[in-house]
Amino acid sequence: MLKKYTFKSEKTGYHILFLGAVHGNEPAGTNAIFKVVEKFAMKALIPLKGSVSFIPVCNPKAFDNNVRQIDENLNRVIKKHDDPKTYEQQIANELVEHIKEADIIIDLHSTHCIEDQPFIFSDYEDPLADKIAASLNIKYILKGWPEIYANNQFIEDFSTGFCAHEYNKTCLTIECGYHFSDQAIQTAYYTILSTLLCLGFVSGYPSAPISQEHIVMDNFIIKTKEGKLANNYKHLDPIKQGEIIASYNDGTSIVSPQDGFILLPNHTAELNSEWFYFGHKKK
Repeated sequence: MLKKYTFKSEKTGYHILFLGAVHGNEPAGTNAIFKVVEKFAMKALIPLKGSVSFIPVCNPKAFDNNVRQIDENLNRVIKKHDDPKTYEQQIANELVEHIKEADIIIDLHSTHCIEDQPFIFSDYEDPLADKIAASLNIKYILKGWPEIYANNQFIEDFSTGFCAHEYNKTCLTIECGYHFSDQAIQTAYYTILSTLLCLGFVSGYPSAPISQEHIVMDNFIIKTKEGKLANNYKHLDPIKQGEIIASYNDGTSIVSPQDGFILLPNHTAELNSEWFYFGHKKK
């Protein structure tokens, strides 16, 4: 059973759920959650309305072994499984029930690249999600994830965002930066506090808003053959139309279809997994 911490007010309001370590090797969100849980336990933070829950570790076995997953990617199988075949499917059944109980879900992740900047996945049209995202001190907001996976024959996408949407919940996924950096922990920590402030759950003074950029995800590339990326790309690096992005060992290349950005490049991607994504700035 997943360990959950819940703090309630006597006044009605939203039920907010924060998730950490959906992937077991992403400790930044977990560390931030434990910091906030301690503040609530010590009464340094007091809920003014509604309730807030925290699940610091959503994939315990993977977390204990510092690996992304045990059998499969948990963030692709978060739905009800009548006959769960893998460890992650068992965990998914439990997570679905927690998501169904909440009104708002904030899923805290981190990335494997030291240079990666924090960003927000806002997958569905939702004014409440937009309000929360605007309150966060994070520059980049990515949209379009569900659309690029909708008709993909290789990968099914049953993420926390998809699950929340299926049950008419509000959800944001926050990529807080490099897994093991203090900055990523701070980003996750302030994401939690800013969300609670934005919704009037705790008292305090929000930080000044920053100018944010919305990036639309266009498509992604599955690595179907051995090859490598053409440059030491980082997430959100700008690219030009016609630029060679990757080359296969057989001599064929992948070029950028338009000016825009390379997103989530994985230099060590395994065969038949996501290699990188294309996106453009929303006008």
